[in-house]
Parts: sequence; C-alpha cells; structure tokens
Amino acid sequence: MADVWDPLKLDVKIAENPTLWASLDNQWRTGVASTLLANRELRKLNRISGRLKRGEVAQFPNATAIAASIDQTILGCFSLLSQWCSATKPNEQQFYLNNQIYTALSAAHPDDDITQRLGDSLTAQWKKRNLRSKVVVIAHRGDGATFEKVRKVFERQAFDSVFYYQHENENSEAALVKALDAWRNKELSGVECDVWFSQDAIPIVTHTQNIEALLNQEQTRNVAPPLSGVKVKDVHSGNLPPRLLTLDRWLQIVEAYLAHHSLNLGGERQLRLEIEMKDTNLAFNPNTLQLEKDQVLERWRAVERVVSRFLKSCQRPSIYQVALFNGSAAPKDAYDKAWNENKTLLSSVVYGGSPDSPDTSELLEVRYGLHFPGLLQMMYSGKLAGKIVTLAPGVEAYPQDMPIQLDTLGEWIETRQALTVEQSIQCARLRRLLWLFDEMQAGRLPKERKPLRIQVLTDFCGVGAKFIVSKQATPIGPRGLFDQPFNEQNLDCVWRKYNLTGQPLDLKRQICQRLNDCGTDQAKFIEFGMLFLQQIGDWYH
Repeated sequence: MADVWDPLKLDVKIAENPTLWASLDNQWRTGVASTLLANRELRKLNRISGRLKRGEVAQFPNATAIAASIDQTILGCFSLLSQWCSATKPNEQQFYLNNQIYTALSAAHPDDDITQRLGDSLTAQWKKRNLRSKVVVIAHRGDGATFEKVRKVFERQAFDSVFYYQHENENSEAALVKALDAWRNKELSGVECDVWFSQDAIPIVTHTQNIEALLNQEQTRNVAPPLSGVKVKDVHSGNLPPRLLTLDRWLQIVEAYLAHHSLNLGGERQLRLEIEMKDTNLAFNPNTLQLEKDQVLERWRAVERVVSRFLKSCQRPSIYQVALFNGSAAPKDAYDKAWNENKTLLSSVVYGGSPDSPDTSELLEVRYGLHFPGLLQMMYSGKLAGKIVTLAPGVEAYPQDMPIQLDTLGEWIETRQALTVEQSIQCARLRRLLWLFDEMQAGRLPKERKPLRIQVLTDFCGVGAKFIVSKQATPIGPRGLFDQPFNEQNLDCVWRKYNLTGQPLDLKRQICQRLNDCGTDQAKFIEFGMLFLQQIGDWYH
C-alpha cells in the first residue's frame, strides 16, 4: 500500500524528534516540518534520529553524534532559519544577516513556500526600516551638480557666487568626500553618482559624456581632453583624465573614508549609495530589439559585478544600502535577471525605476524630476504608495546671461527669468508633496496611499540638505542678479511649456507683476508657484 502523508499527523511526527524542531522559531517550525516530513525518507530519518537520542538503540555509543548528523541531513539549509531575526524592525546587521539567509534559501529552494514567506517577511522588515516621517536628503552627484544645469552660460566663479556657495566639481573625488563629510555630520543620508561606460566597457562616474565641455565648465579647465574623441564612450579608460573616476575607484574612496572615520560611526546608521545608470537610460521602448536589450543588461551586469566585488571586500557591508536605477524599463529587467539567478547582490542592492515605465510595480523605488507635472495627483491617487520616492530638482541654479538649454527640462528654458519661474514652481510642488506626505502620515488624508518615504536630491550638499529640511524647498538664488524685470516677452517659453500661449495679455501681465512684487523673498516666490500650479490645473483633487 502506498505511503500517503497525512498532514494531521504532523504533531506526532514532530514529537518523535522534538529537539530537532525546537531549534526553529515557532513561526517557521510548522511550515518547515510539514514541507520536509511530507517526504517519506525524511520521515524515516526523523524517527531514527529521535530513537537514537532517546537511547532506544543503546548498542551505539556515538548515537548522539549520529543523531546530530541525521538532523543536519533532514533540515539542511532550513537550519538557517534558526538564525533568522523575527523583529519587526531589525537593526542594520540583523537585517543584513536576514538578507543573506533569504538569499541562501532562495538559491536552494526558490519555489518553496517557506522561501516565499521569508521573502514577504523580509520585504515587510525592509519597509519598516525605511519608513521615514521626515524628508530624506541625498547629495546629488556628491556636490556641485552644475554642468547640465547651467552648461556654458556663465563662468564657474559666477556660478558659485549665485548662492555664495563654493561648489566642488560634480561626481569628483572632492565632491564625494564633501558629501561623506555631510553624511558623517548627520546632515545627509547618502550620496548619488552617475555612470557611463568607456570605450573598453569600464563604468565611469560622470553625468555627461562630453569631456571637453565638462572640463571647460569646471576648475579643471587646464586639463587637456583626450586627443581621440570627446565623449567618454569613445575613449579608453586608461586615457581618460584622472578627474573622471571609475566606479570601482569611487567605491574604494567611500570605503577608505569610512575606515578612516570608523570610531565616529554609529551602529544603526546606514550610508545610501545611489548609482544612476546613464548609459542605459531610456534604452527600452516597445520597438527595442532583444539584442539591444541584452546589450543594455550586460552593461547593468558590469556595474553589478563592480558593486558585488565592493560589498564582498569591504569591512562592514551591512552599513551600505546601494540603489541602482534609471528612468527606463531596464531596472525591472535587471531585477528580474538578478532574481532568477538568485544573486547574492540582492542582499544589499535595491533597483529603482520610473512609475511610468512598464512592469515596475515590483520595484521598491521610483524616481521623478520635480519639473514633471502631475506629481501631486499621482501621489494623492496612491500610485506611489509603499514606495521610496526620490525627487530630483530639474534645476537649482541661474544662468547669468544668454539663452540656456537644459536637457533635464526638455530644453525649453530660454531666459533667466523663465528659469526663476521654474525654480519657484518646483519649490512649490515639492512643498505641497511634502505636505501631502505629512497629511497621509497623520491620517488626515488616506494613509494607505502614502509613500514609504520621500527623498530629495540636493545640489548643495549639507547646506542644501539643511535648507530642504528646514524650509521644505530647494534654494532659489538672489533676486538681485537680474538686471531686468519679468515681462510677457522674456517669459514666452513659460507660456509655451504650460499651455498659456493663447491666454489674454492682461493675464500674462498680472503674472509678471506678481513675480516682480516678490523682490528677493523666496517665500513669496514659492507662494507664486503655488498659485501658478493651481491656475494651470497641476494640483490634486
């Protein structure tokens, strides 16, 4: 007669070898036992182990050792669950260990019910650990995110004088160290960088590919660009100016900094490292061929390998939370690939994308620029619920003269006055988003629609972080820079962007007058931004 497993006999089977099952926490014991003891051969081993422990086979002097070996055979890697920390909000090192346990079990038993439950518990712990009631600030490109913001509009000295703040060169070693100093002083939660690939497929930390233009914009203007090619992708990594760090070197600087300041680090603080994959940004669309997708994912894998080596070699990997992201569908594909291959990288790395990209519902992070309309409605509708939402100001600096084009703003800004209007709108949008977040947190608006936390990138390192936390807005530069008032002509590109071209001239003049009445008062500029958003319907209902 065939041996049929009767789950109702589970308690009897556990009682045959109680010390084995007592090694597991209550929350896992029944599930693991029912999974393993459904196997006839393992039930035999379970019974034999119990008999050996009880001395029922007295002729074996080493019965205890044999029973221990049998128990190890029965439980196998499920014995890892005895090390699992079931706390709702485990500390940094406990959470890291839980990640490692889950990764090991996923590799051995990817489809097991216990593994699924473990994954759900880990996600719940991750959310609890990342739950924040206050805004979190990340250093954008370390410090001095300037090039794409102001391009060749004015000299570096003039740019720094705008906010009376000495910027470092973005994504440089000095910018990274400045951000780490601010993190160590508890002003920031982490630092972000951008990655492109060199000709020999080495990840290079830079936001822009144009080497000559970057050097001309910065304090490194005396450094000659490579003779062959002005874009990073056209130059061998060994021939790039030293100012451009490899991602490997960037991470080594981080680890060396933490090692040097180890006595000042608290046990609970994590350092968030964000890596934006510029090289693969917007690479996927419905018409993208599979071959192209595979090439993109191979570049993701190259970065993953660098990060994996870093985490394996560093002294205290649990202190780092690494985010790999961009605004395309590539993060979801990279995440799926890592998941299907049971990569240990998933223990410390989270993938982030855009809510507008297809199939991103499984990703734990989403990112948006504050220059995008519709964010208020999106948040109020609950589309960002349960996610880490990172907001990046489209611009935080003024051009001093000449028209300007900014890739990050759709290349629509034509005048410095229009740039000021956009700054005020973004500040107003950020302040309203943070208000919505607080109202959801307090339960005065639907709490189930609340994001897990909101992060804001700042171009001004620790100074910008203090400003964002205290004023819930990004900096707007001194009004005194302008040599002419706002008028309907120099705001023509604003009317075009916000579909106000056909509005009456009197309305445009009223808007300009309201702007001119702001003087140098940032609060008044933000109030203008609030009214403007409501007027164009970019609000929530």
